[in-house]
Amino acid sequence: MKKLFYFIIILIFGACSVTTEETEDNTNYGTNEGSASSPVELTVGTAKNGSVGQVGYSYYKFTTSSGAGSYKLAIASLVITDSYYSSSYVYTSIYSNSGYTSTWDYESCLADCILYFDYKNLDNNTSYYLQMSGYGAVTYSLTVSKGGSEGSAADPVELILSAAHPGTIDNVEGANIWDYGYSYYKFKTSAADNYTLTMNNSDDLDCYLYSNSTFTSAVSNSYNGCTSGENLSGTFTGSSSSAGLSANTVYYLRIDGESSTAKTTTYNITVAPEG
Repeated sequence: MKKLFYFIIILIFGACSVTTEETEDNTNYGTNEGSASSPVELTVGTAKNGSVGQVGYSYYKFTTSSGAGSYKLAIASLVITDSYYSSSYVYTSIYSNSGYTSTWDYESCLADCILYFDYKNLDNNTSYYLQMSGYGAVTYSLTVSKGGSEGSAADPVELILSAAHPGTIDNVEGANIWDYGYSYYKFKTSAADNYTLTMNNSDDLDCYLYSNSTFTSAVSNSYNGCTSGENLSGTFTGSSSSAGLSANTVYYLRIDGESSTAKTTTYNITVAPEG
């Protein structure tokens, strides 16, 4: 009788164990890729098929080998199944460090979409990290590509005095004025003088001149803002119009997108001494 009792107990525990294992298998839908310590490498300009499960995250990284400036992530062939929420989304966070603690942007995607990382400019030859999650089992195609804005605060494009530079910049997505793009430049003066900036462009833009590499110290209270328009121009006079800019000094220039239409604007930009 004791042997029969123990045998029944073993069968009961065995059945419970099988039931628990089946429940875990059925709730963990989808497949996560990579890990925080070993993210999947994305190549800029090349599509990568991937997925993320209902539970957990998928981890990716990419390196800005195409130069400093804006980058964008295209999420295509997006399929979300077994969703446990009425609205099915995939979420993407971009981080500037491998510890996934310095968040740059956080965006959601319901269908195929392009994420612009809040139009922030990324530094050249630098790795950035993506963390994906979703309401449901998600499959997709990911493509990171270079955007339209040039340079970054840490790595501005150098302009040669009196030489035209063919530049580009991302314009605003929709009507949100906080989402317009920036392009970053620098130039070195030859002599103490006023300096002019001319641009031939197809959309309204604006410009601001700074005396430091962090783009925080404006050269004057008016920021030396240029007149917005298709033919943008301005004169950089420094703190005193009679003194002009200092000789043999590096100045930093930021161009701002102003259009209410999402597109990339092209232009030629020239900085030259007046004298």
